[in-house]
Amino acid sequence: MRSDGLLRRNLVWAAGAVLVAALAAPAVAQERGKAELKTESGAITIDYGRPSLKGRDMLGQLEDGAFWRMGMDQATVLETPVALTFGETEVAKGSYSLWLEKQAGTFFLVFNSQTGQWGTQHDPAKDVYSVELMPESLTEPVEVFTIELKGDGQPAMIDLSWADVKLTGIFTFGE
Repeated sequence: MRSDGLLRRNLVWAAGAVLVAALAAPAVAQERGKAELKTESGAITIDYGRPSLKGRDMLGQLEDGAFWRMGMDQATVLETPVALTFGETEVAKGSYSLWLEKQAGTFFLVFNSQTGQWGTQHDPAKDVYSVELMPESLTEPVEVFTIELKGDGQPAMIDLSWADVKLTGIFTFGE
């Protein structure tokens, strides 16, 4: 009898210890993505959160005039060691938070001089460049938001894919 009681007490203690350890453990960080394009002067990189759709239509829900952080959690950040040219818009080398703006059904990639902020803290006064993105319908839906930098030379592309939409910006870069 006495050993059964001791065994039960030890099991309860062990279960409690596991629960305490689980509660004390830090939360698992959400998945971050990284897009990269190598240049002679170093890599152009984009660090971003990768949310899942989970049955939602996030880009379709974006209202005209609204901005989206292009990911989740921390703001999406572009770092470039070279100037980027999208059509007539030249983006100076440096670090920028990236935002997606919708205006009259058209999507724009917005470069903001503020970095390090939470993804919901967009300050439009610090927007420095804006370039139109070309939409394309996808035949296979993309469940997890994805940013890609593509190009073996000039020009290069940035692709944002989510659900049944891909938004593309074509750019060249200096060395």
